[in-house]
Amino acid sequence: MKAFDVGGLPVLRRRTLLAAVGSGALAAAAGCARGTQTRAAPAGVVTLNNDNATWAPGYAAASGPLHARTGYRLSPRAVPNVSAYQQIVRMSAQTDSTTDLIKWWNGYRLQDIARGEILTDLTEPWDKAQAAGLVDPTLRESFSYQGKPYAMPLYKSYYAIFYSKKAFAKAGVQPPRSWADFMHVAATFQKAGVTPIASSGASDWESIIWFAQLLIGMDPNFYQKLTSGKARYTDPTAVQAMTLWSQMYSQKLFSAPDYDGQGTPGHFKDGSIAMTLGGTWNTNAYTTAGLTDADFGIFLLPSVRPSAPAAVVVESGALAVPINAHKKNAALDVATAWLAGDVQRAWVGFLKDTSANPQVVPDVPAIRALHLDLKARKPREMTRYWEASPPALVEGNVNELSAFMVNPSSGNVRPTLQRMQKRANTEWKTWNS
Repeated sequence: MKAFDVGGLPVLRRRTLLAAVGSGALAAAAGCARGTQTRAAPAGVVTLNNDNATWAPGYAAASGPLHARTGYRLSPRAVPNVSAYQQIVRMSAQTDSTTDLIKWWNGYRLQDIARGEILTDLTEPWDKAQAAGLVDPTLRESFSYQGKPYAMPLYKSYYAIFYSKKAFAKAGVQPPRSWADFMHVAATFQKAGVTPIASSGASDWESIIWFAQLLIGMDPNFYQKLTSGKARYTDPTAVQAMTLWSQMYSQKLFSAPDYDGQGTPGHFKDGSIAMTLGGTWNTNAYTTAGLTDADFGIFLLPSVRPSAPAAVVVESGALAVPINAHKKNAALDVATAWLAGDVQRAWVGFLKDTSANPQVVPDVPAIRALHLDLKARKPREMTRYWEASPPALVEGNVNELSAFMVNPSSGNVRPTLQRMQKRANTEWKTWNS
């Protein structure tokens, strides 16, 4: 069952995992993904379970300064399928089969497993990081359950517009500073035969990206209330956001909903696609594809309503320590050291992304420019929709939003939102019970 990926690290392939889940052989799958069974890792190593095999070189880079600080390096195990990964972690973390560290999500997804009492309280590492100025204290709440933090920020990404400098130069346009300007720029590309906005999501979580962006662009306070169960999906602001999304489709501003985003760097290079909205963790894909500062840039999308305060969607991964970790003390040392400047410089040097440590910025012109813009504008940071509500609610609504992308007609706006609200009624009741 074992396969290998970058650096010879044990990885389970998607097809293998789906077969394991379907056959009830998930326990065996967990053993393959774990690679340690019930034994502790070798001396000087702590194990990390995660769902991204492509980040192995980044973990290796961070392991140098981590070892200098703690005496331990990271040994990641990857399960490159989100559904199977979640099941494996939930199962193994309750036993002595768990890894020493796990990559998870913040917000309600972290609360979901923290209330199962399978994670270690990380109040002390958080207090040390805050006192040293290594983390924005406003992040703490989204990593906490009942007032206690149960994970450290693994990374921090902002959702912004990536754009092709070749396409912008040819069209004679600049990054917009208002929503009206943005719509004008998009229409300019559409008339020129250039795809204005690449947008995936017809069959996966990416369907949440534009839904959340349009909501915060209209009213970030409403988005906060909606995702915390204090507003309804059928309220006027949600209807207006979905209607605008539908209108953008009718104006042919988006790619086909089944668009494969992996091709975007190449399309940016030749100028056939102008923009895409995504997390800044995507920067690595552009630089790895050979694109430079001459090829792409990043800008914050302006608010839809001029009266709305500036806001940006933020995604933060979580680094947690299971209660049953073999090397719990070592894992706590690593978690405490994770946000240190030298560790983060190595880590984001690989990611080519912003850091949860506000003092660290990678040497990537597009990210450095975005970092300066964020400091100057100070937009309100909103938790990504994936982590902002109970998981069952979000995952059901992902399917609704994906289906809407396939049929984004005006007549499908209210039925979609009504189904989302019906699910919200059920899932909030379950979450609060």
